[in-house]
Amino acid sequence: MKKLDILMLKSFIGPFLLTTAVSNFILLVQYLLKYFDDFVGKNLGFTVFAELLFYFSLNMLQIALPLGVLVASLMTFGNLGENFELTAIKSSGISLLRTLRPIFLFVFVLSIGAYFFNNFTIPAANLKAYSLLYDIKHTKPALDIKAGAFYNGIPNYSIKAKDKLPDGRTLIDVIIYDHSAGRGNKTVILADSSLMYTILDDRYLKLELYNGHYYTEESVSKSAIDRFYRTEYHKMDMVFSLASFDLKRRKEELFQNNRQMKNINELTHDIDSFKMMVVRQKANFIETSRRYFDYHMLNKEQILKKSNIKSDTTEDFVINQVSASFFPDWIFRQQLPKEKKQHVPGVESLWPKQDTASFNLVDLQLQENEQENTDEISQKRAALAEKELPDVKPQLTNKRIKQRSATFDIGKIDTLNWGHLDGYLDDKLKNMKPVYSTALNKARNVKVNLNSAKTRVYQYQKDANLYTIEKYKKYAQALACILMFLIGAPLGAIIKKGGLGVPTIIAIFFFIIYYVFTSIGEKQAKEGAMNPYIAVWMSDMILLPFGLFFLKQARVDARLFELDAYRIGFEKLKRRFARNKNKA
Repeated sequence: MKKLDILMLKSFIGPFLLTTAVSNFILLVQYLLKYFDDFVGKNLGFTVFAELLFYFSLNMLQIALPLGVLVASLMTFGNLGENFELTAIKSSGISLLRTLRPIFLFVFVLSIGAYFFNNFTIPAANLKAYSLLYDIKHTKPALDIKAGAFYNGIPNYSIKAKDKLPDGRTLIDVIIYDHSAGRGNKTVILADSSLMYTILDDRYLKLELYNGHYYTEESVSKSAIDRFYRTEYHKMDMVFSLASFDLKRRKEELFQNNRQMKNINELTHDIDSFKMMVVRQKANFIETSRRYFDYHMLNKEQILKKSNIKSDTTEDFVINQVSASFFPDWIFRQQLPKEKKQHVPGVESLWPKQDTASFNLVDLQLQENEQENTDEISQKRAALAEKELPDVKPQLTNKRIKQRSATFDIGKIDTLNWGHLDGYLDDKLKNMKPVYSTALNKARNVKVNLNSAKTRVYQYQKDANLYTIEKYKKYAQALACILMFLIGAPLGAIIKKGGLGVPTIIAIFFFIIYYVFTSIGEKQAKEGAMNPYIAVWMSDMILLPFGLFFLKQARVDARLFELDAYRIGFEKLKRRFARNKNKA
């Protein structure tokens, strides 16, 4: 290894360790402030908090590493540029890329280590941290009896003191309800004053009661009347166990199913399982919905078999045969096209044998020929009705025909208004009601099943997206170290400012961009509005062009952050416009 490489590594490693530690501490404090209320007043001890801080510091390290690389690279090359060391290196014939190579190799190895750290160490640390945090949140606060209020922190006891002296140990006018027997408020203890303190390594609370009474009510066997006892005392000691205030550690196996506690192989297996659940749920819905349909979602052979129609029958006959099974046959009677007229066994009752129009098109034909005299109209009506309904032979007269409107209304079933057909139409309507009720019930059942299946599919898809995000975050956060170096090193060489001032401001700006786009992508992917793969890699893809641009500008010593450079460019542009104006 050459002296230049050693110089560059020594200049980078020191600021990197410092900035990573500071970044980790800031992120840790910011994260734990959310749970500050759960920590206050529980007397958990230093060891418990130290363990919690250690595990969460490992969790925050995956975010602090890219930020530490960015700030350290800015500081390193900013100091080299400010002290003209970078200029001396370039003047000796060493290019900028050669100068960046040792630190780039270090960051590359760091990224590989960050990948394995995210894949193996972070899940174990998360399991320890979140299980401990859950136990702390469910731990009771420390004993705190306040004046004028009942305290129910001790199991099976309710304690109230009228006043509490400043020493914190003396209580005045104490009332204690004893519920340990499970008989309600049948045991009451009164005291003028009390002194409380803990014994046996704070495992028990002792109350010394003075000048009071002990009241109890006990039931007597074979008697409907309870006996009441009153006892007067000058001093009485009561000891309460404080075991309920201890930190109870639960089994860590209860938290292993969370996505943050799994490595890449486990996440991949769970993602495949969720996708399979989505497919199975859709298939189960289709399968269970088949029983609600007589013809829908069935193939042509099944329809023909169910309708008793031969497979060589034309499509129009099949459609009309299927429709006739749901609705009254007289609704679908119409003349078939000549090229598709043929005899079909078993369906003779559906279509008229004559070539004339069906009987519910009679009024339409009469409306076209309304200029004819009433005698001809009555004859046509009688002839068509007799052919269509041979069992019903109405006696039509000219007088009755004139009383009826010749306009045909499809929305009304009784357009013919034949008195002899009233009973026939009533029977048809009665037969239609069970069909419509059955169809409505089936539609409602399908709707309920569809909503239920939709909810489950949405949840499975959401879980699959969450696990996909968690999986590829392990890759994206490791790669972010390299991207932050590509931004920080060339940018430090351009601005030529060391220290913690300007580099920190610039680093915070780019880190905010990285964090904002990462958060937006994850939120959109969780709701299914964005592909989870794009959401995870979006911030890296946005920062990559910045890194390549700064690297290109640093190779040519571009003055991106010097006002003189922009002022000179503006003057050149101004002179060019003036020259063109003079030529014109």
